[in-house]
Amino acid sequence: MDYVYKGKPIIPTKTALNELSEIDVNLYEVPEILEKGFEVRKRAKNITERGIQRGNKVINVVVVDLGNYYKLIHAGEFTLSKKFKKLMRDKNGI
Repeated sequence: MDYVYKGKPIIPTKTALNELSEIDVNLYEVPEILEKGFEVRKRAKNITERGIQRGNKVINVVVVDLGNYYKLIHAGEFTLSKKFKKLMRDKNGI
């Protein structure tokens, strides 16, 4: 299994798989987004949400740390607004 983040496997929910197919993102890309992406918003301690920019869209994924593995619970995309772009530029340097 190649879907590994921080040494733990990533197991998607059925809903998350459907969301990935809707935005044309492969499950193999999820670990890359988690490792190289920026923090989209602050979540609870065991929940990680990271995103990458593709053109004028942000692809984001949300995983929950369940001890032995990560569960992919959401994948989505949204359009960059000027306000969000400025916030991310200031916060993450993109």
